[in-house]
Amino acid sequence: MTDTSSTGSAPASESGMCPVVHFDHHSPEFAAEPWPVLSSLRATCPVARSDAYGGFWVVSRYDDIKRIALDDITFSSAQSILIPAKQNSKQRSIPIETDPPLFLEYRRVMQSLFAPVAVDRLEPAIEAFVSRCIDEFIEKGECDLVHDLADPLPAMTTLHKLGLPIGEWARYAEPLHKTVFLRQGNPKRDGVLEQLGWIRSSVVEAVNDRKKHPRDDMITYLVGCTIDGRPITDEEAIEMAMLTIQGGFDTTGSAISSALLHLDRDRDHRQALIDDPSLLPSAIEELLRYEAPQFALARVATRDVEVGGQSISAGDRLLLVWASGNRDEEVFDDPETVILDRFPNRHMTFGLGAHRCLGSTLARRQILLALRGVLRRLPDYEVDRDRVVRAETIGVTYGCFAMPARFTPGPRHS
Repeated sequence: MTDTSSTGSAPASESGMCPVVHFDHHSPEFAAEPWPVLSSLRATCPVARSDAYGGFWVVSRYDDIKRIALDDITFSSAQSILIPAKQNSKQRSIPIETDPPLFLEYRRVMQSLFAPVAVDRLEPAIEAFVSRCIDEFIEKGECDLVHDLADPLPAMTTLHKLGLPIGEWARYAEPLHKTVFLRQGNPKRDGVLEQLGWIRSSVVEAVNDRKKHPRDDMITYLVGCTIDGRPITDEEAIEMAMLTIQGGFDTTGSAISSALLHLDRDRDHRQALIDDPSLLPSAIEELLRYEAPQFALARVATRDVEVGGQSISAGDRLLLVWASGNRDEEVFDDPETVILDRFPNRHMTFGLGAHRCLGSTLARRQILLALRGVLRRLPDYEVDRDRVVRAETIGVTYGCFAMPARFTPGPRHS
């Protein structure tokens, strides 16, 4: 568990070193209430040594996180961006688990796929998916805003972009959703490994198919690319597609569900957005800051270095807690309050530097269209907060596993 008494309340020693703390970002206690723990860390030991998972550093202040994220030479992403590292070390997520100069080649290949003009072309499809999701439940007067909207929308969008079957969205989304939000040992995770294996097999099959039968989709584009003057390998194309699936589903869905939950708690904010939809873009940035869906990612030090007054050794792992940086009192005025028109808003939800999230523009567009659809068609929705299921673990993603709601029934659009 996360011991909040040791995670920040103990003073630093005379040598400047913070005491070792027990910080476990996967524990249910931390998932239930992470913000006081992070606030305490920022105040007393912003670069803290945790004894969990073989030992790692927890970096909680904005400026320290920024410094690390901008230095890909000293702080590597290639070994693993997760703590603990994923079990299958042979499968690396491309490009996020690579370093320059190869990283820059991978990034070049994928950049155009997620550029604003590419997202503009996708917007009619995203709008259709939002309408389709809401149509499925609007006549009933009740739904689960996670399972019926926040989950399927990014799944459909991502599968559409890749060229994978949209009708199978649930088969792709459900095991990923369980893996991200439920702890090991939860019976609801039974069969997940086999389901994840099916996802990978479907991507392998699609890669092999596109080499023989090209289509107008992302997988076809990937198999035709070159990396560093050579043809891309099948494994590289597969890993790029897999990262697009893994990164495109639950982080966007979590942002949507967290935003809808906030707008249920703060009805004045909801009404403000209904009355003035032009506030939505700035409101989305603020909600992304306030409850970052991508909670934290890791780096590995490549040399001995000092960060925040602490001596980091080569090979040490560091957890960059984006969500904590987003609430740093030294950077944001009144950071514990949602201010819909906050400006400037230099949040780090999508990361910083070269490894900044490639899909941020696409994620923002989906969040915008989802919220706009809900506010127009379900303006009086009420979340059953007693039945909201928060993530059991927030090692990477912060959001909800389930969010039942009621509203005045309305007509389908198609």
